Amino acid sequence: MPEGQENRTTSSLTEYYSASQLRSDRWTSLKAACARLATSAAPERGPFEAKARTLLASLESIEFYWAFPGRSAWQNLWQLLEHRQFEELSRSVSAIVRALVSGSYRRRSGRSSQADDEDLLTEDEPEERGDGASNAPPYFEVLIVDSISPAQEDSQRRALRGARRPDDRFLYELVFVPSLEDALIAALFNFNIQSVVIRPGLELKSRNEIPFLRRYLRRIGGEELESRDPEAWSVELCRLVHEIRPEVDIYLVTDDSVEVIAGLQLSGCRRVFYNQDDLLELHVNILRGVDSRYETPFFNALKQYSRRPTGVFHALPISRGKSIARSHWIGDMLDFYGINVFLAETSATSGGLDSLLAPTGSLKLAQEYAARAFGANRTYFATNGTSTCNKIVVQAIVRPGDIVLVDRDCHKSHHYGMVLAGAKVVYLDSYPLNEYSMYGAVPLVEIKRRLLELKAAGKLDRVRMLLLTNCTFDGVVYNVERVMEECLAIKPDLVFLWDEAWFAFARFGTIYRQRT
Repeated sequence: MPEGQENRTTSSLTEYYSASQLRSDRWTSLKAACARLATSAAPERGPFEAKARTLLASLESIEFYWAFPGRSAWQNLWQLLEHRQFEELSRSVSAIVRALVSGSYRRRSGRSSQADDEDLLTEDEPEERGDGASNAPPYFEVLIVDSISPAQEDSQRRALRGARRPDDRFLYELVFVPSLEDALIAALFNFNIQSVVIRPGLELKSRNEIPFLRRYLRRIGGEELESRDPEAWSVELCRLVHEIRPEVDIYLVTDDSVEVIAGLQLSGCRRVFYNQDDLLELHVNILRGVDSRYETPFFNALKQYSRRPTGVFHALPISRGKSIARSHWIGDMLDFYGINVFLAETSATSGGLDSLLAPTGSLKLAQEYAARAFGANRTYFATNGTSTCNKIVVQAIVRPGDIVLVDRDCHKSHHYGMVLAGAKVVYLDSYPLNEYSMYGAVPLVEIKRRLLELKAAGKLDRVRMLLLTNCTFDGVVYNVERVMEECLAIKPDLVFLWDEAWFAFARFGTIYRQRT
């Protein structure tokens, strides 16, 4: 970055609610501005140069938290702009945008140092399979939290790249941040990060102004960090990262004794390292951790089953594709679906796969993996659709005569479930959004009013459950924590059934996870 540009990094991140979308939009705007800058006559370049400079400055705060395009390529963009090499600037920005949009940066594996980031913009696309997918291994990024110099960063990057082996199942790049706050921003914003390495040299404060993060830190208990011993920051960061990204692997590098570490509560920490220079061991553990989350037990069992030579001796119409392959009329089905979907045909009489009713093998393991992914105690697979699952849950919880508070606009399967369970239903009305010709959610005041009415009538002991749809069919999301806290203050043993069939993705987004 040229001299005099340091203050560009102290911009507010308050607006970064969806950082990936903001990033994409600003890179696209920068590409358009640079294209106009390269093709305009000299007297007309002023506004486009000012816009390009503004966009580069605004992107600089967030690019700090991503591995691509990297520090070297970023500095090159500033130099091209400062030296008024507008055509080359336009080509470089276009290449970066193309790599970001297509995801081709995820499929590069030939770089050996940060200085080679510029070559990434001109390399040929990796070879692809016939189905359009790349032969390159899956890509992720590793966040290293340590206050070190750019030269030390580059040295560690070279060392970890040198540890790669041809049979590695995954490819990763490194993101370095110096402080605890920067680590939390990166974990929130950068979806590519799947592993976090926390070292004792970290700082506390970010160089970016982050008022929204201050609120978030207070919410998850980080307001006391300034008063705590700096040696405790690493342990506290483990807890905070696990709070906002429970799926990622966390590795702690420490100089403390084994006795001290054994007495700490290291939430989500996969392993503790005592030698931060043992980069080969770190590399192996990073890959092993991601590999354990990459396993698909039931799908693997299904693939193995499809490859087994199996004779079919029963009357069911399961022929492992023979009836279609030998047909004179419907062979196009085989061309459309492929042979594997028919080789995987199975029934309970042929064995080989697990049982949904009493899983003991691959299905049991897959359900355990799914429970960890969704943050549940238990997960059960079903093949009869969400509607029947709703009825199963309602009938399992509600007894005949129980009072259930139900969102009137909930899915019809819940109404059927109430009839089958013999429940006494109290319907709740959503608030109207007349300007959009739709309804929102059930107001919290409406829920509490009904509970207090039932309490006054002496029926609160019969109230069993509150059933709400989150998010609603029109996308309105509840503050689930507040709803549950205020309702439990009235009815401490109230059961909550949140129908989140439309909101299952929320667990996997750092922002939406707070509302599910």
